[in-house]
Amino acid sequence: MGSIPARRSSGLGLLLRFCVGLAMFLPVPGLQARVIKGTTAGAPQQSVDSRPQQARLDRIVQLVEESNLPKLIGHEHWQTLLAEFRPRIEGAPSRRVFSRLVNDLFAATGQSHLLYYTCDDWSYWHILSTFGSDDEDTRVAHVGLFTEEIESRWFVRGVLEGSPASAQDIRVGDEIISVDGVPFEPIVSFRGKAGRPIRLRLRRKPELIYNFLVTPVKESLHKAMQRAIRESIHIIEEDGNRYAYLHAWTFLGSGSEYRELVRLQDEVDGLLWDLRDGFGGMAGRGNRFLFGSPDSDWGWHKPVVILTDDGTRSAKEMLVDVAKRRNRATLVGVPTPGHVTTVGAFRRVGDDDLLILPGRRSRLEGHPTMPDVYVERPIPYSAGKDPQLSVAKQVLRKLVEVNDPMPAFR
Repeated sequence: MGSIPARRSSGLGLLLRFCVGLAMFLPVPGLQARVIKGTTAGAPQQSVDSRPQQARLDRIVQLVEESNLPKLIGHEHWQTLLAEFRPRIEGAPSRRVFSRLVNDLFAATGQSHLLYYTCDDWSYWHILSTFGSDDEDTRVAHVGLFTEEIESRWFVRGVLEGSPASAQDIRVGDEIISVDGVPFEPIVSFRGKAGRPIRLRLRRKPELIYNFLVTPVKESLHKAMQRAIRESIHIIEEDGNRYAYLHAWTFLGSGSEYRELVRLQDEVDGLLWDLRDGFGGMAGRGNRFLFGSPDSDWGWHKPVVILTDDGTRSAKEMLVDVAKRRNRATLVGVPTPGHVTTVGAFRRVGDDDLLILPGRRSRLEGHPTMPDVYVERPIPYSAGKDPQLSVAKQVLRKLVEVNDPMPAFR
């Protein structure tokens, strides 16, 4: 058996080596879960790039050691890992390599919600726009693609509904070769190009090349995600049944998506709730929608199938764990990653990089939630085929045929 290839998701930045996606944003009382902007009052506004690698690493180490990480994994273990990685990190030949090696160090701790991002990472901009003001400094040029690096090639892993890319025939599994003739980089490829068409060159199969003209937009990624969630809602008709579908890219939203689903409930037979990829959040509204509440019958009471993968993490992972234990929904896909420690803080390192630091450990940390029906979804050159969704529709059809009321609403 071959080794597992290292993967990197641009929608999530530089991630833990064997993970895809980022789960985040579940604040802990008493801990800061916000971006701290700027530098110390009176200090010069110094770019991180103007400082030696050693000084940059020293600042990262300081912030990590002020966080809850040493308590979570043990101070001695942290120091041992740091001593092992420090020479390579300090000798990194470029900022990209520096960032990758820092995240390799963090991955070696085995602790989720410990990540380093720069302004070349999608997650950097998503954090800024989610927890900062909606101004020019928190907007970034993009076309709406979640991408994943597999064996040094970039592939489309998801397309945000309502984005420029969604208007084209760009499919999950397409390899992104170049943008305007230059090798693809998730954020860099679109920088300074908002409002004018760019040429996106894709490979759908090893022998099949496509060229697309796409016009990037410059906007808040938080707003882009909210729009995608709303526009993902639609009704699937199959075998005489009607199913509502929702892709919950994040649990950080207004909750309007759940009101829309409740409005559709009398028109459909069940729900396909896609929790794959994207970001985590706070599952309060999702919990009320799925499980109901003692003082209200508001919520969903028809059969539910939830799609899961290694991007179903944080608040999403907590919700699917409860749904499985309470027999409230059937899970289809692959195991969740067991990355459920809460976010303790977002901290600036310099002017254009930041850290996500862990808070308190959940009992689910390191314990994946297993699907009821295991189905893989190969990404490279899949041409948009989604075997997980296909099986999920079959499973939902059987649940509708049984027509057993959901436990939470009996």
